[in-house]
Amino acid sequence: MARHKIARAVLVTGSGSGIGAAIVRRLAAPGVGILIHARHNRAGCERVAKEAASKGAKTRIALADLGKPGSGENLVKAAAKAFGRLDVLISNAGFPSRRVIGEMKRDELDRIYGVMLRGFFDLATASLPHLKKSRDGRVVTISSHNAHVFRSDYLVYPGSGAIKAGVEAMTRAFAVQMAPLGVTVNSVVPGLIRKHEGPQFLSEREWRELAKKIPLGRVGRADEVAALVAFLCSRDAGYITGQCIHINGGFI
Repeated sequence: MARHKIARAVLVTGSGSGIGAAIVRRLAAPGVGILIHARHNRAGCERVAKEAASKGAKTRIALADLGKPGSGENLVKAAAKAFGRLDVLISNAGFPSRRVIGEMKRDELDRIYGVMLRGFFDLATASLPHLKKSRDGRVVTISSHNAHVFRSDYLVYPGSGAIKAGVEAMTRAFAVQMAPLGVTVNSVVPGLIRKHEGPQFLSEREWRELAKKIPLGRVGRADEVAALVAFLCSRDAGYITGQCIHINGGFI
């Protein structure tokens, strides 16, 4: 597919697996260019790229550590070079930290901050000139219920929860800044989501026990989160901005 036939270009960070991969699959369509990113999971990115291409999308893969200065800017440049534009930024890359205060080291907190909050800042800054030219510019950040749920009977994530709260605040501030340009900026806040099949950081027994805490009685799926992200990226969602939308089965 030639560059001039790209009607919409998308950058999805952390899209070699899990929620990011599900978002790529959901957005893939003829006329859409998607830059698929991971820190080092090229094999995962290639699998996702193949699936997206089967739906008619044009894809590129970029590996980068968003915790390193310049990585966000380079990803945006790569997307713009590949597709001639950038219309949609999905900031999904990140990782949880289950260490409590007293166990977590300062360098771990700095690492989380660098990838998730500073990483989004770098991406948003570099995307500005492209989003300004887009007819339907969209920015979606992926937050986490860990920034909202603090219970003695549940997992608590002091570091990543705090950083995700910061991402939500920056998302809302960016929404106000971009609103006069018609660019919408929102945050999706997943609850307990089973990101993929196979081995996970929780055992099957732990999944079942946690599901009992959710009013709908089950954990969520990555494709359900992707469906919400896709709606926010659509023209139908053009009047939604500055929002943090929870998708959590009623879990609070």
